[in-house]
Amino acid sequence: MIEPLIESAEKPVAHIKRNPADFVVREDLGFAPAGSGEHVFYLVRKEGCNTADVARALADALEVSTGDIGYAGRKDRHAITEQWFSAVTDQDVWPCNLPGVECLRSARHTRKLRRGQHRGNQFVLRLRETNADAELQLRALSAGFPNYFGAQRLSPSNVEQALEWLAQQHLGPDRTSRRRRKPARGGRRGWQLSVLRSMLFNAVVAARVARGNADQSIAGDVLVDDVATGPLWGRGRSDASGLALEIEQEALQDYADVCASLEYSGLNQDRRVIWVVPENLQIQTVESGVVELSFALPAGAYATSMLEHVVNVVDDSTTLAGRAA
Repeated sequence: MIEPLIESAEKPVAHIKRNPADFVVREDLGFAPAGSGEHVFYLVRKEGCNTADVARALADALEVSTGDIGYAGRKDRHAITEQWFSAVTDQDVWPCNLPGVECLRSARHTRKLRRGQHRGNQFVLRLRETNADAELQLRALSAGFPNYFGAQRLSPSNVEQALEWLAQQHLGPDRTSRRRRKPARGGRRGWQLSVLRSMLFNAVVAARVARGNADQSIAGDVLVDDVATGPLWGRGRSDASGLALEIEQEALQDYADVCASLEYSGLNQDRRVIWVVPENLQIQTVESGVVELSFALPAGAYATSMLEHVVNVVDDSTTLAGRAA
């Protein structure tokens, strides 16, 4: 059983993203492009812009819709990141001239790159203004952490906007439109639905953490690779049963309207693991007050959620951006 989560006020502090080089992310596709096909995969190294910026620039250069541009996951603006993009084109050469963006290689493939298709991400992070307690807590991460969706998706403003959007959509049994819709395919609607089901998932994970059983399977759990999962809400009944289902129902009882709306949205219910163990976690002190971590996480897991399990994270990129403004 995991120890109770350290109270936030008692956690040591660690600063991240003071410089882009403090947060390095390399996407691991988990497969090699086929070498032939109508799609071109571009491996892009970027700094100072987010994934949507690159996708938009690539679409403009190729004179196609942004929906025609494929990528496996969103990567942070305030970091140095490497990730793959795909497009149907006869140009093997990177067609964009975007500041802070460099194409490292290109290769042809038979299919478009889809969201979540990559194996995971490799990280090298530098945490600043740390102390001995912070390093001790960080080493405890070798046992894993709750797989919360991070603030990149579930910031207070994102949740507020998603709930406001939902109130205008007439989804669910008590709304004007009772017809079940086709699955969301991206865009604003897809994003808002993703935020809402992430909110529900986090509520279930928090309930498991509070009971001290997030890192283990319990009666009625649905397992993926022997790891317990929580619901990504949508159509259909939860596959959980017994105690696991009881915890889910209790955690979501205040979100009945959101659950009903997601069921009518066209999304099918899915599962997501509730506990993640980082691979090849290495920690070293590089200078006084500066700790470097290297590790790998599976697709969909958040490095910031990992850190926040044991330290109070201060994102210096937010502070620096505010000063610049």
